[in-house]
Amino acid sequence: AEIIDFPTITIVPPLTYDDLDKSIDAIETYNWLIFTSRNGVKYFFKRYFEKDKDIRDLKGIKICAIGTKTASEIKKYGLKVDMVPEEFRAEGLIEAFVALQKQENFNSVIQNSKPFTGIRFLLPRAEKAREIFPEKIRELGGEIDIPVVYRTIKPEYHGKRLRRFLKEGRISIATFTSAATFNNFVEIMGSDSEELLRGVTIAVIGPITANAVKKAGLPVHIMPEQSTVDAMVEEIIKWVKAKRFGENI
Repeated sequence: AEIIDFPTITIVPPLTYDDLDKSIDAIETYNWLIFTSRNGVKYFFKRYFEKDKDIRDLKGIKICAIGTKTASEIKKYGLKVDMVPEEFRAEGLIEAFVALQKQENFNSVIQNSKPFTGIRFLLPRAEKAREIFPEKIRELGGEIDIPVVYRTIKPEYHGKRLRRFLKEGRISIATFTSAATFNNFVEIMGSDSEELLRGVTIAVIGPITANAVKKAGLPVHIMPEQSTVDAMVEEIIKWVKAKRFGENI
């Protein structure tokens, strides 16, 4: 395949480290440290070590990773990952923690309507992120801090070459790995961005990205069951084989 790389987000540090520094200074007070992306891991530990902290300060804190790639990034620091939810999004994370609560009995009274009372979570994340998980944790009695560790911003370019390729029908499949990548693509391409994608097969990494595409009035043709780039690539290969060679997917 011929690949046209067109980044629509740039990863940059947060505007201020105040909230993150406060959480790092009190790191020993948390029961769980949750990472939702490889970037979250990298930027958290970059600041963590800049503050002259030691990996040993994380002793006793359990670590959760959303996704196998995130888990692999954590392991580079010599840390054990205690939980990777089966579903790589907020809803799956909630289910995983509720199930673990029932299994390990975090509280002395498991029938408590607020089962996470006394449990403190640290969720270092992107500046713009869904609030479903933090809201649910608080609803169930837990405490959670969500300091910003990185931001995603739109690159400053116009994509004239890609626009031409789309108009000429030279793009077969467009892939989007997050809602932000799609939304920024729409902004960069301009008011006729949806029309430019009308004849293009759209592949997305998961349901959150799919919702962003559908909200723009466009169809989603390819989406893997597991929200990873590897799974999306496999799904694209299956789709192409089915279309081109008539293979049963």
